[in-house]
Amino acid sequence: MRTAATLIEENNGKRELLNDENLALYEEFLLYIRTDLRVDEQAGEEVLMDLLDHLLESQADGKSGKELFGDRPQDYADEVIEALPREKKRNAAVFIISQLLSLAGWFSIAYGVVYILLSFFTEVDTAISLGNILLLLTTVSFVAFIAVCLIFKMVRSTLFRPKKSRTMEYVKAGAFGAAAFGIIMLLAWLIPEFGPIIQLEWWLYVLTGLVLMAAAKLLSRI
Repeated sequence: MRTAATLIEENNGKRELLNDENLALYEEFLLYIRTDLRVDEQAGEEVLMDLLDHLLESQADGKSGKELFGDRPQDYADEVIEALPREKKRNAAVFIISQLLSLAGWFSIAYGVVYILLSFFTEVDTAISLGNILLLLTTVSFVAFIAVCLIFKMVRSTLFRPKKSRTMEYVKAGAFGAAAFGIIMLLAWLIPEFGPIIQLEWWLYVLTGLVLMAAAKLLSRI
């Protein structure tokens, strides 16, 4: 049996055979199914490959994707999702943890970059307490979890709609992401120091971020 990773790789190659109209429609199906955290990843990738094969056959016969999926493709996608097995709790937890690690990694790298940029203009105090780090990581994890769920929901709400009606949702998603990052940075500044004090240079933040992202990558392959 082909693994989910193998199916994703094959899917990426086969999609290039679609014409522009069918590709745009198929990619909406792809996003709609992949961003539904309830769906078992393996089953989801298998059904996406089946849909792609049917669409390619239909295209070869001179038919459009709209003829294959009907006038209400979202209803069709919902029916497909309802028939799919649900993701095991362990797999869902691994996915969420990998996303949190990835986001925490990006935040750590950004924190280190901000440190080094500020050092060109002013003296930066690199002392930080372990209590602050633990509380900050907890905050990042919580905010990131909420952000992932809401952004996925926003992305799904834009699919199968005219492009003009998606603009506001994209603006909302961007604004929410910026607000979430701003909240984390504000808390990092406001949280009083407690616990043992240690010195961390900017490159340690960057290194920690890279390690977290590598860990997220490894988890996502489990």
